[in-house]
Amino acid sequence: MITCYVMSLVTFIALLVAFAQSFTNFPIFHAGHVTFMIFTCVLYFFTETLVMFFFVGTGVSVKEYTQTHKLGPEFHKRSIDLKRKIYPPQLLNILFMIILFILVGAVDTYRVPRWIYQFIFIGCVVHYIRIKVIEHVCFKQNTELILEMSGVTRGTK
Repeated sequence: MITCYVMSLVTFIALLVAFAQSFTNFPIFHAGHVTFMIFTCVLYFFTETLVMFFFVGTGVSVKEYTQTHKLGPEFHKRSIDLKRKIYPPQLLNILFMIILFILVGAVDTYRVPRWIYQFIFIGCVVHYIRIKVIEHVCFKQNTELILEMSGVTRGTK
């Protein structure tokens, strides 16, 4: 989970640098805007895949734990509900970012005005921040669920 937070921060910083680079095209490690956006794209998709697999993995663990310890299905149901909260906005953001990463090539070949790309970039970053808030809430609820399921804390519901 900590790795998800660290990678999300690194991705956010890379997105901010790439946005600044879209105005002045200053090089980062001899990489122009298009090249740095390819790096940012790979970093972004790795991070979001990591977050998805975290929730998939903990969901499987919750299901196995409840079956092994003969607990009711409510813990597994709550785990599924968490995924229903996080996956739709996360997948929408992935779609937005795919569009953004494709547009970088259109801007580079002068097919799309730079200001349109930058406007869409702002929208993508704002939506990225929104999903990070949702992910944070879901990480907290997931941790509370696991602690409650293992008997460390009592349920608040």
